[in-house]
Amino acid sequence: MSNIIRFLESMGSRQLSPAEYAAGVQALDVEASHKHALLDRNHGALNDLLDGRRELRCAIFAGDEE
Repeated sequence: MSNIIRFLESMGSRQLSPAEYAAGVQALDVEASHKHALLDRNHGALNDLLDGRRELRCAIFAGDEE
């Protein structure tokens, strides 16, 4: 899993052509199902494969104002 996370983090700082992206995915040392999800840009499938959370919520409750 860390290879995929590292790869995704590196994608945030670069803009690749579709061919460069595909080559980067193919070079990863991960299972074929993970590569397919990355190539299809299917974040839902990748999330399921990595056992990620379906939803994440954040709430901030303001204290009582006096």
